[in-house]
Amino acid sequence: MKSRYAFVLKSIKKDKTLLPKFENLNGKTYIVSGASRGIGFNIAKKLVQNEANVTIIGKTQEPHPKLEGTIYSALEELQNIPNNKSIIQAFPCDIRKPIEIDITINETLKMNGKIDGVILNASALCLNNTLHQTKKEVDLMSSVNINGTYLFGQKCLQHMHKNKEGHMLMIAPPIDMLYTDDWWTNHLYYSMSKFNMSLMAKFWNKEFSNIGVNTLWPRTTINTAPVKNLLGGDEMVNISRTTDIMGDAAYHILAADPMLCNGKNFIDDEVLASLDKDVEKYRVNPDLKEKDLMPDFFC
Repeated sequence: MKSRYAFVLKSIKKDKTLLPKFENLNGKTYIVSGASRGIGFNIAKKLVQNEANVTIIGKTQEPHPKLEGTIYSALEELQNIPNNKSIIQAFPCDIRKPIEIDITINETLKMNGKIDGVILNASALCLNNTLHQTKKEVDLMSSVNINGTYLFGQKCLQHMHKNKEGHMLMIAPPIDMLYTDDWWTNHLYYSMSKFNMSLMAKFWNKEFSNIGVNTLWPRTTINTAPVKNLLGGDEMVNISRTTDIMGDAAYHILAADPMLCNGKNFIDDEVLASLDKDVEKYRVNPDLKEKDLMPDFFC
């Protein structure tokens, strides 16, 4: 499998819309969903390190044997970032429940007065082919990836559309991957739910002219709980990149001008290469070469 999907870092055309508009994110406020751990947490960490105010949400309130961290441990870690002056809030929030969404948004507005951006990262993952996908799994992915993402995004946009400008970042695959067979044949419903998220980003970007709506997706597998627990344990982690690459890429998108940087389907290393950043430092195993990393199809 590794030799079949081996990724070779090729020359990447630089996207000039990623040139930073903001030196840092001081005074700006962002909400990050699915931020108890993994990619969502790393994005929140990079925002705090760049002086943003951050509200994180997640479902995990009690320690889990297979999942690192809770929404409260994530909050504590963010608060302990050196020289941190950000306003950081954390709320247990199930994006399938409108009342919990309302509490999150209202408390964020009460503390900060505005929402400058939202990162829609929360997602449910149940990889199965058509014959083995259960109704419970279908219902979960529908309610989180489609309904929950839409409801949370909608609630944020009800406030953000009044701003002069803002950012929305969806952790979802590029639309052009829709035509890649490997995305569909072994996990049809998961892929269908994720591309619903991609479509939301595409058309929200057209509906809200003052909000720069983009998607972000990893080139390779990322060292997260799903990769370790579902894809192949430590062996798969070894041929992955760290969550830092997604955190750094997200920060650079959010630091760009939303009036110029919008309607894009970004891949993490393309963002960094566009800004002349070192892409190779993110390998979990620094002794491997880029061509040995495993390309991603979910996160």
